Amino acid sequence: MKTIIRSCLAGLATVLLASTAMSQSVIKVGVSQRDLGAADPAFGIGNGDEFPIRQIFNVLVGPKDGTTELRFDQLQGELAEKWEMAPDAKSFTFHLRKGVQWHRGYGEFTAEDVVFTIKRMQDPKTGSAYGSNFRDITSVEVADPYTVTIRIASPNPFFHALALAPRFGGYMQPKKAMEELGDKFRHNPVGTGPFEFSSLEPKQKVVLKANEKHWGGRPKIDVLEVLYLPETAARTLAFVKGDVDMIEGATVPGWQNSLRRQKPDAVFDLGRPGSIWAFHLNMTRKPLDDIRVRKAIAHAIDQRVWTQAFGDFVSPIYGIAPQGYYGSLGPDDVPKEADWPYVYNPEKSKALLAEAGMPNGFDIDVFVTEREEYKSNLLILQEMLRKVGVRINLRVVEHTSYHNDIRRDLNTMIMYSSGQPPLTQAVLNAFYKSSAIVGKPTRNMNFSHYGDLGGNSDALMQQANEETDDAKRIAMLKQVQIDIMRHVPSIPLPSPAGNWIHNGKTLEIGFPVKAYMGTFTLGKASRLQ
Repeated sequence: MKTIIRSCLAGLATVLLASTAMSQSVIKVGVSQRDLGAADPAFGIGNGDEFPIRQIFNVLVGPKDGTTELRFDQLQGELAEKWEMAPDAKSFTFHLRKGVQWHRGYGEFTAEDVVFTIKRMQDPKTGSAYGSNFRDITSVEVADPYTVTIRIASPNPFFHALALAPRFGGYMQPKKAMEELGDKFRHNPVGTGPFEFSSLEPKQKVVLKANEKHWGGRPKIDVLEVLYLPETAARTLAFVKGDVDMIEGATVPGWQNSLRRQKPDAVFDLGRPGSIWAFHLNMTRKPLDDIRVRKAIAHAIDQRVWTQAFGDFVSPIYGIAPQGYYGSLGPDDVPKEADWPYVYNPEKSKALLAEAGMPNGFDIDVFVTEREEYKSNLLILQEMLRKVGVRINLRVVEHTSYHNDIRRDLNTMIMYSSGQPPLTQAVLNAFYKSSAIVGKPTRNMNFSHYGDLGGNSDALMQQANEETDDAKRIAMLKQVQIDIMRHVPSIPLPSPAGNWIHNGKTLEIGFPVKAYMGTFTLGKASRLQ
């Protein structure tokens, strides 16, 4: 009789376990990347890395949910409960939440972890793509386990937006776990965020589970799966069929309208201001070292093509930073110079090439990532440039390899997309400061080598960062963009909105979305069916 009872109880336990597993709420998100590059905040690049990183890790302070608001008095606390900026904008004090726990039993988050994170990100040996964001920090002072003050070399009222915001290396990292796991941390991360790393199936998916002890409350979603679906057609089909609840959209002409017809309940979460799209010209490579050639390339590009192809999904761009960024150029700020290079004029383009000794144009080898929007943009440029005699021999490579190789300075013309904080300073620091040139210890994204070649605007950039008068700072930011553009180190392209789409019948995010997915979490989201 006892054997029968034990058998029945064992069977009941199995049923209950199966029922619990079946009742778990699971959300699946498809991203346009072939595989996880890194889940370590120091190395994550691209939405396929940034999305899971944002779910696993926290920053000290960031924009309010679903926004890009980065004014100091409008921030939302995460690992910090209170924060102050000194009147001279050279020191920032953060009062940390007490009792915040690292995943997997690695203990409490304290000021020691803040110090560790900043030192790790500053260290050239770390080799982080975001190291330059921390270069102005002179000291990190700990008053007690829950109070830390960051001091910087010169005034910068937007320091927090450059170094501490989501997506750009500002995520706090665990000293104990990092020292214990070493290189394994890259694909076995430990954070404090609403979701905890569970498993990785290479080139398939990352599985995250709800953090039962999250300081903000346990998420309503039990399991969050990030699926790697690099092909636009496959990702779109999975969404239309209901196999995934959210996807990273494609910046391809006609794609948005087609999806709306196929999936009327799709909710388009469009982040604005737009992302940064630019075509960088590597001035260390001939003939791109000749400004006449760079101007010829600029004159050959008709930016109206993008607005005709994408409609109001993209916004015209007049400077280095997209419209809507703090300090960006508007149409009235564009110089009325006769030879301003960013005016479509193919005949002028051909004349400049002839003047440079290439009346028949030239051939150049370029490689690009397999991601659809990168390929689409470069194919548009390839056709425009072909008409003036610049013949691009194009090779398509895997996305992670592309990012690695352009940071090794292997490409000649670099198509690049980036979602920076909506500040012109962030764009300048990442792409046009001499210390940000690829190959230098900061490992940043100055692919053109501007600053060492073609001109140098470091002094005015620094002056703008330090200026505390708002009107004067904006004027400086506009002037530095004009100075840089005269040397044509890159061709800014119309900026598309951030583009994520979710199923309105199965997923409620928890707040209106007007920002990029990599800037907020799904910690408040719920499954509707």
